[in-house]
Amino acid sequence: MNNRQQQGGEKEMKIGSGLKRKIQNTKFSRKLFAAFFLTSSITLIPLGIYSYYQAHNNLLDKQKQSVKEQIWQANTMLNSQIAQSQTVISSLLYNSEIIQCLNTENISYYQQYLMFQNSLEPTIESIVSSHSNILFVKIYTDNETLKGHSRYLYDLEELPDYDKSSGRMLLNYKINDGKLTALCQYPFQGADLTNVLYIEFRISESLGLMLNGEKKLLLIDGSENRIFESPGTQGYAEYEKAENYQEVRLNGEKYILFVNNIPETGWKSLCFVPEKNMEINDPSILRATFLVLILAIFLCLLMSWLLCRWLLGPMEKLRKHIRQVEEGDFSIEVSSEAEDEIGQLTNAFGAMIKKLNVLVNEVYRSQIVQKEAEFKMLQAQLNPHFLYNTLSFINWSALKAGEKEIAKISRDISSFYRTALNSGKATTTVEEELLNAQSYISIQLALHNNSFDAEYEIGEECRPCQIICNILQPLIENALEHGIDKKRDGRGVLRIFVRKEGEKLVLAVTDNGPGFAGDEEKQAINQESKGYGLKNVNDRIRIFYGDDYGIEIYSNAGEDTRIQIRIPVSAEVN
Repeated sequence: MNNRQQQGGEKEMKIGSGLKRKIQNTKFSRKLFAAFFLTSSITLIPLGIYSYYQAHNNLLDKQKQSVKEQIWQANTMLNSQIAQSQTVISSLLYNSEIIQCLNTENISYYQQYLMFQNSLEPTIESIVSSHSNILFVKIYTDNETLKGHSRYLYDLEELPDYDKSSGRMLLNYKINDGKLTALCQYPFQGADLTNVLYIEFRISESLGLMLNGEKKLLLIDGSENRIFESPGTQGYAEYEKAENYQEVRLNGEKYILFVNNIPETGWKSLCFVPEKNMEINDPSILRATFLVLILAIFLCLLMSWLLCRWLLGPMEKLRKHIRQVEEGDFSIEVSSEAEDEIGQLTNAFGAMIKKLNVLVNEVYRSQIVQKEAEFKMLQAQLNPHFLYNTLSFINWSALKAGEKEIAKISRDISSFYRTALNSGKATTTVEEELLNAQSYISIQLALHNNSFDAEYEIGEECRPCQIICNILQPLIENALEHGIDKKRDGRGVLRIFVRKEGEKLVLAVTDNGPGFAGDEEKQAINQESKGYGLKNVNDRIRIFYGDDYGIEIYSNAGEDTRIQIRIPVSAEVN
């Protein structure tokens, strides 16, 4: 079991590493295209879902608004019918002929007959006939004289739930079986008689609009008395908090509540619509959303492809230039007008090519200069043993003849050439370089009849440091030729000093000659000479140590001249 698990884990690791390698080796343009497409597609999916539910909710809101308007129209119709009923009731309650008939007592049957036929019944029939919604009219009375002689008059005792001791009955409404029932007592006219108007109106049409589709209705008056209630609404009592579109539960079923006011009576209409009736099952919404999503994905594919071409165009161009440089073509010009990261990278690559081209040329020229310098040194090294043997013979002959001055000059010449040739090596120590300089100065003192003084200031820690050979002698030669030899008054002084300044080694030669005027010091460095002059020394230093190093001349007309070399102490010279 453990071996199987181990083999399964190794297989999964191989598959994962293979997939990772395949992704890494895929072209960057394809990776970028996939990134653009996946990013936009991932964004589109929730956007499509949101659009679908937004459209669904909009349709649901429209349906709710339609139901609200339907219920509002039904309430408006009911309010209009109640207004008509109040007009009819007022006409019947305050008609003088009806009131006079109802309060008439102690008349004969014939007189009653005439009163009913000529006054009471025609008046009531005239009012009832003008309103088609009136189902019937009844007048309950305790007037014994009028009982049983008209189809509109009934005994007050037949009126259910009537208590004469409770006082005058105000207008009272009830709704049942699609009918609006109104009860109201006639005003007293002096006689101790009670007359109550009972009238029924047809309101089934307006109620039907509020009750169709399994709706439930609750009508409440200003005293929170229930005028009408559908079955199942008995448990609802939150009248004051009721609001439009409120979700409520009746007997475990969800309803959406619509609230309206009936101004004529001050009633409140609460219509409960089953939530299932408000559900939207329109497949066209889903189809439209799907089609829009497909179109959006296609546009994402197109835009991703166009963006990849637009963004990767400069990179592809830069890649071709890099390939040319890899093949050794440094003559191309690479630049971009864009200031974005790719434009900056392109311009930086172009600048690098230019610097590389310049560097290649400089290295090529430097190598030529170095070869020429080495060639000159090889020329100077021709037959060194013959030169040393000859100088040794002169030294021995001078000593034999008692010419110590000649012997000293011959030794100095031998020491000078020995240290200058340096066995053909390019580097030497500061100690050996100083020995070469001292030998050269001794020779020059003999040639100048000791007309100048030589002073040395050498840091002992500098003596073992490695430097390129033959760099002090040309500086001393230049100081003698352009400084000491041109001095017109006083004794010449030649100063040589070597010291460390941080990580730099400074070698300097100072003379108290007339100095340089104007740009003569620059000409002295850059001027070609027949011998091994300052320019050759400066070129060698730059070749070995770089362009940041070389000869520096500090001088003004009539002042001391200082020629110095500054090189790194830790530099490795080949």
